[in-house]
Amino acid sequence: MFGKLSVTVGHPWWLILLPILIPPLILLSFRSLSGLGSARRIVAILFRSAVVTLIVLALAELQMVRRSDRLTTMFLIDGSQSVPRELQGPAQDYVTAASRKRRTDDLTGVIVFGKEPSVESPPAPTEINLLGIESTIDSEYTDLASAIKLALATFPEDTARRIVILSDGNENRGNAIEQALAAKKLGVQVDTVPLEYHYDREVLVEKVSIPPDVKKGETININVVIRASEPTRGTLQVFQKADNYRAPAPGNETPQPIELQRGINVFNLKQQITEPNFYTFSAEFVPEKGSGDRRSINNVAEGFTHARGKAQVLLIEGTAGEHVELIRALREKEIAVTPLVAPRVDGSGGVGGDPLPTDLAQLQPYDSVILANVPKDSFTESQHQILESNVHDMGAGLVMLGGRESFGAGGWMNTPVEKALPVDMQIKALKVQGIGAMVMIMHASEIPEGNYWQKVVAKAAMNALSTYDYAGMLHWEGQEAWLFTLRTIGGGRPTMLRAIDRMTPGDMPDFDPSLQMAMKGLMQVKDAMTRHIVIISDGDPTPPTAAVIRQLAANKITVTAVLTAAHGNDFGAQTTMRNLATRTKGRFYNVTNPKALPRIYQKEARTISRPLIFEQATPWAPKVNYLSEPVIGLPTDIPPINGLVLTSLKENELVEVPLTSPLPAGQVNPLLAHWTYGLGRSVAFTSDAGRRWAKTWPDWQSYAAFWSQVIRWSMRPVDRGNLTLTVRREEGRIKVVVDALDKENQFLNFLQIQGNVVSPDLKRSSVELVQVAPGKYEGTVEDAEASGNYFVNLGYRGSDGIQGVISSGVSVPYSDEYRELRSNPATLENISSLTNGQVSTWKYFPDGRVDLQRTIDSIDHFRRDATLVNPRSFSDLWPTLLWLAVVLFLGDVAVRRVAPDIARIRKSIADQWKKLRGQEVAPPVDYMEKLKSRKAEVGEQLDRSRAATRFEAPPPSEMLPAGEPLLQEDRPTDVRRPSKPTPDAPGLGPDASKAAEPESYTNRLLRAKQKVWEERDKNQDKP
Repeated sequence: MFGKLSVTVGHPWWLILLPILIPPLILLSFRSLSGLGSARRIVAILFRSAVVTLIVLALAELQMVRRSDRLTTMFLIDGSQSVPRELQGPAQDYVTAASRKRRTDDLTGVIVFGKEPSVESPPAPTEINLLGIESTIDSEYTDLASAIKLALATFPEDTARRIVILSDGNENRGNAIEQALAAKKLGVQVDTVPLEYHYDREVLVEKVSIPPDVKKGETININVVIRASEPTRGTLQVFQKADNYRAPAPGNETPQPIELQRGINVFNLKQQITEPNFYTFSAEFVPEKGSGDRRSINNVAEGFTHARGKAQVLLIEGTAGEHVELIRALREKEIAVTPLVAPRVDGSGGVGGDPLPTDLAQLQPYDSVILANVPKDSFTESQHQILESNVHDMGAGLVMLGGRESFGAGGWMNTPVEKALPVDMQIKALKVQGIGAMVMIMHASEIPEGNYWQKVVAKAAMNALSTYDYAGMLHWEGQEAWLFTLRTIGGGRPTMLRAIDRMTPGDMPDFDPSLQMAMKGLMQVKDAMTRHIVIISDGDPTPPTAAVIRQLAANKITVTAVLTAAHGNDFGAQTTMRNLATRTKGRFYNVTNPKALPRIYQKEARTISRPLIFEQATPWAPKVNYLSEPVIGLPTDIPPINGLVLTSLKENELVEVPLTSPLPAGQVNPLLAHWTYGLGRSVAFTSDAGRRWAKTWPDWQSYAAFWSQVIRWSMRPVDRGNLTLTVRREEGRIKVVVDALDKENQFLNFLQIQGNVVSPDLKRSSVELVQVAPGKYEGTVEDAEASGNYFVNLGYRGSDGIQGVISSGVSVPYSDEYRELRSNPATLENISSLTNGQVSTWKYFPDGRVDLQRTIDSIDHFRRDATLVNPRSFSDLWPTLLWLAVVLFLGDVAVRRVAPDIARIRKSIADQWKKLRGQEVAPPVDYMEKLKSRKAEVGEQLDRSRAATRFEAPPPSEMLPAGEPLLQEDRPTDVRRPSKPTPDAPGLGPDASKAAEPESYTNRLLRAKQKVWEERDKNQDKP
């Protein structure tokens, strides 16, 4: 319409009002405005018609449409492992070179994708200069569909849009064709640049197949499946891993030479299981030199099996030798115990102790795990999750024994382990033995990702405190300030954690103000048994003064100083922080590993949890409520104790509490509690096992029987029945199949089988099997894409009371990215065809190198072709139309109310024209003189009017009879005025000079009325 501009109507049916309203409006206005004169009437009608037209157009939502010639091109680069490294560099160079063909106003951007896409460079009117990929992506997968979806969401609305994909076309997540159809609907073209390759002599070790459950002394078959694209040679060796020790499997100490044929090759190896344990067997193929095998990561696969023997438990204790009596008692009852000592925490992380299990596979040899007086901070967050998953998903047992480093006193509150136990670490009863108060002072740390670690440690400390404790946080924001003031945590923990997420601590210049604010806040908490400050700093603020340190020590406020060595090994900073901690009886940590910070703060949070411990010198006898399954058959004369960790029972009907403590009075104090959690069982014993609070227990004749029964109750259930569990991975899914037979080898039908599949990242997926044939049950778990071990644990139950647990698993050795042997350009070509895009092909030099310039010259990703959809932007005009209607309405009012002096306007214009021509103009009449003259004329007219209306008395014949009122109802009164004044008529007043003055009609009427009343009064006076 106007180049790039046009108009459109949102609701055109409102325009029907124009022919309906305008003609009547014009007709009525011609009649009603006839007194204005023809010119003014026409102008007023035009204004009125324009006002109505503008209002109707506003109702119809008139819009301005602007068409844009700008173009945004988004480049999508495949960063997955399936793309060979030798093609990733040219792909980045291609984007850099292609972006130089953009027009001045065009925008370019880059998205890198693997499992998930990431915007490497947002759309901007600049050229791209890729020196490498900075975005962090999971390259183990390819999701081209999500990359296209992100590109569609990233485009600006006011430009044309085009996507350029550089990929091999292989995808193992999402559906790129579906997203291409979505792009087509939005008018987005998709160009593709296939990254083509072909591994013509590749070897893949597909899997290692092992029976999931075997017996001690049994010889098993290990089947290794290898796929080869061409005949080749190499060696195959099998390794065995157990108890964190990996070595060549017995009998396979040397690599075995093998020949591979094209396609699938299966090799069978014999292996004898000599000891009960959890074994992982891995098969490695090493191709001979010059074979052409280019990727080694897919030359290794593994499988696992569980060789069961007598019952085994893992005991993890905080101090070596603290539970020798318990270990001896369990071994007497033929329970194998493996003791481990947990590491302690310092500035570098865990120090000393034994290596603790770091994945589920390492816990599978054990039927139960005992945490014996060991604090939370001896474990990592992932190890907490492993311990919980081992119970819930794998059916193993978990037993926590009390002590000064256990339960809430050990910082276990708000952890997955607490979730698995039958007790809560929070004291829900009204009587609490004491409350702790802690203030954290956060100083900006110059360690890598300092702000991130500040938030991690603060959250870790907050989660280690109970709801009854006090917590506050100080930080620097130009001055010392409370992030949140010292208060009871209660139900405000989520609010505090959100505040921590928003925290950005600054570089504190001086220790004293923050320490004084913290001390003031702590002293206001009157019911706190312990008061503690934890400060993290690089030690560079001004050291605290001796007076402030003395005040802290006098008020029994301990300070833990955590030094983050940001300025090297600064001796002065170490001295300052160490002195602050030592003189206030706190602890000093010199942190060299940031990952140790959360565990340090958890440990410090435990210092204010000591009130959760109840102990006294005089022992007292526990109370036996009833004898549940773990303690059935034992005598009821339980030995006394003189201490325990306070806990609260979980509000769940599965929780049983056979033993409680009568002290402290006024609340329920569980001593022994147990329940079933998921597929496993857990036990909480809140006193210790005999060293501090239960000193007489080891001499109790039922000591070994008590602990062996409790531990055996918690153990993994023994499999019953003749059930075979098969687990395999198919197309990114876990397929679970159970074949069920009874002891007579008859089909077991109508079983209820359900359980969990635990992925390598410890995410659980529920699975429920459905019977598909006599004695056969199947189930499927989606999204099994990660490489690693998948554990399957199922519980089954039959109508005749049969029940049990069966376990198995499957290993995914490597990502599906490494299974692709050639690119898939057909998918990319289909995408371009669907969206009217173009396919670019690589050009090469004779020596095989990429000819980038010729490749770029063959296509223009910033072209303007016929199929490119130029966007249109819409701007609402109704606000402008309404304002214009208001202005025209005021113009209509002005035309009707203001009558211009045309003659004067003409004269003024003529005078101005004469002045422009240099002619003389008659001097204007003085406006004030003219106004005075006009006033005199008006005054003379008024005088004549007054003289003409002067009152004269009527003749006597016309006077009313005496005695009658001047005005009377039902009787008309005819008072006539003479048409002319009579000069000889006498005046009504006594003064003749006044008679000549003009009187108003009202005065004359009043005077006549007065005369009538005077005559009436005279007549009444006559006899």
